[in-house]
Parts: sequence; C-alpha cells; structure tokens
Amino acid sequence: MLVAGYAELRRRLVRRLGSEELASEALHEAYLRLDGRDGTLFLRPHDYIVRVALNIAHDKRRSEDRRLSYSEVDALYHYADAAIDAEQDMEARAEFAALVRAFDALTPRQRAILIGVRVDGTPHAELAKRFGISERMVDKDLRRALEYCADQLQRTLITRFGSHPPKSSSE
Repeated sequence: MLVAGYAELRRRLVRRLGSEELASEALHEAYLRLDGRDGTLFLRPHDYIVRVALNIAHDKRRSEDRRLSYSEVDALYHYADAAIDAEQDMEARAEFAALVRAFDALTPRQRAILIGVRVDGTPHAELAKRFGISERMVDKDLRRALEYCADQLQRTLITRFGSHPPKSSSE
C-alpha cells in the first residue's frame, strides 16, 4: 500500500511537515518499520502510514533540537582555540622575557658565539678566527651559553651527545 500510494502519502507529509526532505526520510523510515505488516488490519491504512511517518518526523526533529548545530560547534571550537591561544601567548611572552634576561647575562663573546652558531650558522673555525680563540674555546663558550639559557628557562639541554639537566644553584 505504501509503495502504491507513495506520491500521495509524500504530498500529504510535505504539506504537514513543510519539508520535502524530512517527508521523504520519514516515509522511508515508516516503510522500513511497517514492511511485512498486513495493511488490511487497519481501517484506514493510508492515515495510519501518515501518522507513523509524522511520529518519526517529530522524533527526528526533537532529536536534532537536542544536538548543537554546525555553527554552534564551530563557535565552541573557536572559543576554545582563543582561550588556548591566549594562554599560550602569555606563556610564550614570559618565556621570551626569560630568554632576553638570560641573553643579557651572557658575556658579549658568549652571546655573539651563540647567535653566530645557532642563528647565523657560522662555522666554529670562523668564529675562532674572529675572536682570536681556539675552536675548542668556541665550543666551551657555546656550551656555557646554551646551558645558562636552558637553566634560566628551566629546560633540559639536549645536545648531539645527549641531554644534560640544568645545573642546580649548589653546583
């Protein structure tokens, strides 16, 4: 009966629900629920099918009303991102200020070697020649500068030889 009267049933549902998509979905779901039942048991089977489909549509709407819309979920993600970004921004500013203080506390040569090696990529031999020191002394100054900065930022220094925990103030 549902298949034979599909066009009429759908038209009635569209008129009642105000949505072709919802009417089609509800009618399809009603078909799945009623498949195999004998329609002769009902006085007015078409009215019964419409009532089942309307109930399905109302349940579907109620269910969708309880869910957040895409724009609401998107707004929540942006809100969470903004909160995280603000927190990360504050942490980054504090860490940068600590790094500036650490740089200021380095000797001018240590600071120049650290910037030369880590920022500019200057070879150790060139820095040794520039400062009139050995390459081993360049390595030592670089290590001291890195260890001091890591200690001030409360980080573990990781080098090509492994990690070295920051030295405590008692050492």
